[in-house]
Amino acid sequence: TARIGRVVTPLDPTALGFLMAENRRMPMHVGGLQLYRKPPDAGRNYERDLFESMRDTTEIAPLCLKHPHRSVKTGGAWVWVEDDQFDIEHHVRHSALPKPGRVRELLELCSRLHGTRLARERPLWEAHLIEGLRDGRIAIYTKIHHALVDGVSAMRLLQSVMSTDPDRR
Repeated sequence: TARIGRVVTPLDPTALGFLMAENRRMPMHVGGLQLYRKPPDAGRNYERDLFESMRDTTEIAPLCLKHPHRSVKTGGAWVWVEDDQFDIEHHVRHSALPKPGRVRELLELCSRLHGTRLARERPLWEAHLIEGLRDGRIAIYTKIHHALVDGVSAMRLLQSVMSTDPDRR
């Protein structure tokens, strides 16, 4: 619940519209699938190490720490509140494809991941590191609710967390 003194921000009309339009048959999140080749010097535990570095980060954008909330204290209005029980392990996950690890299995997994709605009592995003492609590539599937981002802001967010410099996080 929203505590007295906690900073809350009302949802803007567009975000509220996406939140209200969502239902079981029509989730209102966007998904992205990126495929990567491992670096030539990648060790045996590259995927696990990459997942752990994603999971163990302490630098999380404020956008990724808030969730929608409404209560008597907000007058029934939807507001954004920071998640005071944030659990990164709910948001950053590690999966492996079943053999034979074709693109077909990758797309089946992503379809299942995409088909579930994001929990409103948590920040509205997930990132899945996926290994097991038979050609050795790894994949990252992300989903984020349209109430948080539109297409342009999603691309800006992705650019802000990616780098072509192997020495930069």
